[in-house]
Amino acid sequence: MTITKLKNKLLLFNSDLSFNKRLGLPIEVFCPQKQEPIAFGRIERYNEDAVFINGKKYDREKFIFFGCQKSA
Repeated sequence: MTITKLKNKLLLFNSDLSFNKRLGLPIEVFCPQKQEPIAFGRIERYNEDAVFINGKKYDREKFIFFGCQKSA
């Protein structure tokens, strides 16, 4: 089985996160302090402060989220 990462855009807005969650697309969580990705998976839920992936909470102010953005 091959896993393909779809990380072509920053996910900054709730609409971007909603798009990925609704379609079940995985996103990547990148840690700027460690300079490496720390998580990859589907969004379980999100709010203004955090995104929850694989049962863990990732603060939106501390991490960078990559995934697919909805086309305009």
